[in-house]
Amino acid sequence: MRKSIYNDRNLTKPKDKAVFSHKKEFTGGKIGKNIKKIRTQKGLSQQQLAQKSGISQSFLSDLENGKKSPTVDSLNKICRSLGISLAEFFSRGKTQGFAALPAEIINLVDDLRELSPGQIQHLRSFIRSLNNQ
Repeated sequence: MRKSIYNDRNLTKPKDKAVFSHKKEFTGGKIGKNIKKIRTQKGLSQQQLAQKSGISQSFLSDLENGKKSPTVDSLNKICRSLGISLAEFFSRGKTQGFAALPAEIINLVDDLRELSPGQIQHLRSFIRSLNNQ
């Protein structure tokens, strides 16, 4: 007979699922609202994001409206298509930082990710020269 880990380790079995409040932060519609917020900040339509992510537009719509929850795999595909990591996705809204930037700046950051280290150095020199004018 298999024993419960709660008995083996003298742990108290939670009676209420609300004990795990950290899990509640991104359940149901919160994930979908976050997807929609980031998608609109990046200037993408549902159709564009769905195509980039390899998911159907109807599934994306259901996610954004809190009707469905994504798997880790589908959320990872969406995040990659948005140019962010899963960690960035879940940290958005907790700090103003990156999420508070205008869409134009976020799009520039996306473009920067494709540059080589040498190109980034040239761009940095160019920006510094603009700031010195």
